[in-house]
Amino acid sequence: MPISFVFLFKLIYYNKRKSANTAKHEYLLSGLVECGKCGATFKGRASTNKKGYTTRYYICGNKNRTKTCTVKNINADRLESAVVMQIRAYFATNDFDAMADEIFKAYCAGKGSKVEEKKELKDIERQLANGTKAILQGADFSGLKEEMAKLEVRKSELQDIIAVTPDLVLTKEMVADKLKQDAELLRDGDVKRLVKSYVTKVYTHSDEIIITGGVNIVACGRRI
Repeated sequence: MPISFVFLFKLIYYNKRKSANTAKHEYLLSGLVECGKCGATFKGRASTNKKGYTTRYYICGNKNRTKTCTVKNINADRLESAVVMQIRAYFATNDFDAMADEIFKAYCAGKGSKVEEKKELKDIERQLANGTKAILQGADFSGLKEEMAKLEVRKSELQDIIAVTPDLVLTKEMVADKLKQDAELLRDGDVKRLVKSYVTKVYTHSDEIIITGGVNIVACGRRI
């Protein structure tokens, strides 16, 4: 299955994304993989064969929960390796000034607009409305209320983000410095942190997987 990597230069003002892992196995892309067929988020799971060999994989949430999706599971090792490889390729250019220039232009063009956040909020409100309608009509979907609770949390986060105007004065030099610092993290093997900072979504389709990325210029403490 072909894998594409597209950096959108989405500037993330808050690093508040929450994702759940299982107790026994770690999944690098938890909360990031979206089913291209039904739109559900993939969950990390593991299976062990008779010989004791354990395979980690990602499974569509709807397929796992309600059996309403037939998309194939994705081998976790292969997908995570592909993501890490693309991040390494992104930093391998070492032309941080040119990279910073492109990112800074995107920042200036979209400063204060919160377009992506508003789009996500609108989609979440639609999902919540559909879920409420289904419940009122007597639908009994396992896990539906739990998913709606998670959506409510994310809705609240997005409303906070949209309501607050970042007071950070960003310069191209600050972006370049961050890129250089993150490149050092990559050389030190801190891949998990970079994945959480740079990968915004992994879209799965029947014939390809598209990995989109952004640059987290401001973390929780509103610092570069």
